[in-house]
Amino acid sequence: MNTRNTSGISETDLVIPALRLAASKAQWEITTSELIEELAELFQPSGKDAEIIPGRKDTYFSQKVRNLISHRTGDGSFIANGFADYTGSGIHLTDPGMDLLKSLGYKN
Repeated sequence: MNTRNTSGISETDLVIPALRLAASKAQWEITTSELIEELAELFQPSGKDAEIIPGRKDTYFSQKVRNLISHRTGDGSFIANGFADYTGSGIHLTDPGMDLLKSLGYKN
């Protein structure tokens, strides 16, 4: 899975990789902290995405990952659309989420 995009990574770019990472975990669950770490390793953010947000300790990239979770009730959210559930500390992949991944060639 080569999803490296070092400039202007969008929240949308993170959805399928986040679902794949959840699918790779026990009980299909992953915490937000694990998502930030593993997606950063996968995408290798640089430029603005790698910069620390003024007045904070996190990067613009990590904020995008957190936004995936915090925008969970918004139109078009992968959580609102039923592909994952919010667990309180991250996400749990649902059966429809796994079906989506399989339709994209994911093998578990």
